[in-house]
Amino acid sequence: MPSLSEQEFVVLNGAHLKKMATAEELARAVGLELDAVEAVLVEAEKSGLLMAVDEKYLLLPDGTSAVHEHYRSVYQPLRSDETILDWYDRFETINEQFIKQVSEWQSTDGDARVQSRLLKTVERLSKNMQEIIPLVPRYENYVRRFAESVARIDEGDRDYVCKPTIDSIHNVWFEFHEDILSVIGRPRDT
Repeated sequence: MPSLSEQEFVVLNGAHLKKMATAEELARAVGLELDAVEAVLVEAEKSGLLMAVDEKYLLLPDGTSAVHEHYRSVYQPLRSDETILDWYDRFETINEQFIKQVSEWQSTDGDARVQSRLLKTVERLSKNMQEIIPLVPRYENYVRRFAESVARIDEGDRDYVCKPTIDSIHNVWFEFHEDILSVIGRPRDT
C-alpha cells in the first residue's frame, strides 16, 4: 500500500474520525479548501480507500489501514516524547471532567451552570493544546472548531453542546481524543 501524502492523510483521517461525512463537512473539519478535499476523495475512491454513500464518505478497510500506517510512521518519534506523553496524562484528568459535565448537562436538560462549567473545560483544553500544537500543527483545527462551536452555543444554539450530527463540542472532543490516542499509539480504553 503506498504511503499517504500529508494532505491525503489529513482528509482520510478526517473521514476516519468522523466515520461518515460530506466533502463540505470534511473540508470544514480539516481546514482545507473544498476543491482540495474533493480531489483527494475522488482519488481515494478510485483507489478503493473509501466509498461514497448518499454524498457522504466512508473509509474502507484499506483506507483505515493507510491512515493507521501514517500515524505509525509519522508520529513514531512522539510516542516516546515526554512532552506529549505528560500532556496526555494531564488531558485525561480534563477528559474525565468533560465526560461528567456532558452527562450532567444531559441529565439536567441543559442547566445553564453546568453548561458554563462545560464550556470552561473546553476553553481550558483549547488553551492547553497550545503546548502540543508545535508538535502536531494540525491540532490548531481542533482549537478553531471548538471556538466555532462555543460561539454557536453562546448565541443560544444548544445543539452545539452534544448533538451527534453536527460539529458539537462533544463530537469535536471525541474526534480529538481518538486522534491524540492514535498519535501516541495508545488504544482507547473500553
